[in-house]
Amino acid sequence: MKSSHTTLICIIMLSLFALHECEKMEVKEIGRSSKIILPACMHETCSGGFSLKNDCWCCLRLKTKQARCWKEKEFPNAKELCFANCSPLE
Repeated sequence: MKSSHTTLICIIMLSLFALHECEKMEVKEIGRSSKIILPACMHETCSGGFSLKNDCWCCLRLKTKQARCWKEKEFPNAKELCFANCSPLE
């Protein structure tokens, strides 16, 4: 047997093992692992121009981001305000 045949057999065996493991998973496990959880608020850059400093907290649940951002300079408790006023996803 050539080395390419041996390699091909190894790849097939590994694929069959992976398929067997996927078959053993329950449907609940598959659904739970595919969810992406987004936070209600994000620490973002609100100052104009090119800046790498995150200086405000914005609610991601609203379509208009500018209407629901709290600048840390104006509101020292901007993070708490954002999470308190931003409704969670349902």
